[in-house]
Amino acid sequence: MTSHQTENNAPKNGASNNTAPTAGHGPHGASEDPQNIYLLKDAPILKALLSLGVPMALGLAITSIYNVVNSYFVGHYGSVEELAATGYGVPVFGVIMAIAGLFGLGASTLASRKLGEGQPAHEIHRVTSFALYSALGAGVIAAIIGFILADPITGIMGASGGSYEPTRIYVHLMFLGAPFAIGMFTLEQLVRSEGYAKQSMYGIIVGTVVTCIFDVLFIAIMDMGIAGAGWAMVLANVASMLYYLLFLMRKSENFSANIRDFSLDPAIIKPVVAVGAAELIQSLNLIFSALLLNNLAASYGDDTVAAFGLAMRLNMVPEMLCMGLCMGGIPLYAYAYGARNGARVKEALRTATILSVATSVVLTIPVLIFRRELLAVVGDERLVSTGEEVLVALMLAAVFNAVSIVFVSWFQASGKGGPAMLMTLGIALLFFPAVYFGNMWFGFKGLTWAFPFTQVLACALGLVLFLATGGTKVPPAEPEVEAEGSEESDAQAAQVSGAQSERKA
Repeated sequence: MTSHQTENNAPKNGASNNTAPTAGHGPHGASEDPQNIYLLKDAPILKALLSLGVPMALGLAITSIYNVVNSYFVGHYGSVEELAATGYGVPVFGVIMAIAGLFGLGASTLASRKLGEGQPAHEIHRVTSFALYSALGAGVIAAIIGFILADPITGIMGASGGSYEPTRIYVHLMFLGAPFAIGMFTLEQLVRSEGYAKQSMYGIIVGTVVTCIFDVLFIAIMDMGIAGAGWAMVLANVASMLYYLLFLMRKSENFSANIRDFSLDPAIIKPVVAVGAAELIQSLNLIFSALLLNNLAASYGDDTVAAFGLAMRLNMVPEMLCMGLCMGGIPLYAYAYGARNGARVKEALRTATILSVATSVVLTIPVLIFRRELLAVVGDERLVSTGEEVLVALMLAAVFNAVSIVFVSWFQASGKGGPAMLMTLGIALLFFPAVYFGNMWFGFKGLTWAFPFTQVLACALGLVLFLATGGTKVPPAEPEVEAEGSEESDAQAAQVSGAQSERKA
């Protein structure tokens, strides 16, 4: 069976022939599909994954590189306390991304599955309109609450002494920009849901260029320090959000910014929340992990907090490339799953796993070799000596994390909210005891090596959940079978009726 054939006797190209075609779906095969739909529907798996995943991976890597550059500006032109503030601020970023993931990833996978099922554009309009306005509304609420409670939140995150004031400033600005950050991420996911991988990367590049420009202006020239970094981030999210919004309104027949298409239909809310909840848990895990790490690392001093933050930013480059390859494939998995194309799903997941692990290994080796030189670019000798061990542990964890990402991406793409939540919740339940007791029993080394320990166990958990939920099995193509059966029954009924009429005559 080839990758273009389906299991369960589903049609070759996915959707049922008697469903209304979605925008961009020609009724006569792949030749009439635009390039973005062709990648989801008929392109060879490796080509599809690279075309969808590489732009996403490059976009995330560019963001990670920017984070390192941003650390350079803050650390070079500011103080260690301001650099530590960017680490203390990670939980706030986690809150914002938790909300964004709830709507963005949940809605985008639902839209991709509906595309694969061949549902009409007006049905997908309800999904995209719900995603847009729910995300913006939640962003405004988060901004109001977070801005008001920024002072106590700063204290909860572990900032104190000289790092308290810069952290408080950074937290205020992150919450102020929450609507734009949440709106940007949600729209980016909707762009990718239709296979527009390059355009999703272009939006990230727009934001990165804007941040670099304003980092130079606000930090290097105007000497605004951590406030400059915060304002640059807000303006970057505004620029990226506007790019995605204008692109979708111009190019996508499946996107709707019309408030009249907004719907609170449970048929939309339930699958969006089911998948988005896993992303919510994952982001909450990031929040509480950062809180725990900040408070435990703070006992070793601000230098240690800064070193952890710096090592994590360096580790994000290979990690984001792997995540990009996997997340870039989510629309492909979701489309094939909606089209009941089990063979294509199986080949896509196998290829994605190989690509993700290979990418992680190839990129981890040079970072490990040149870790001291990379750390020295941003920090002084104190940060280098502390960050070196952290970076080694994170790099080893990255290889196992690459496999975990594949499992989570598949669960999200196929709408399996339960396994996706169990996977992300399981990682949290494994990490917290590991880092707490590791620090208690082994000190700084235990705190550091909790990362690879957790990821090894997470891979095992992902494999168990994958096998327990049927692996790559897709639902049977019941509508097609029923339709064919109905046609046969009608024909038989007509024959019987005709025979009876002849006998009467």
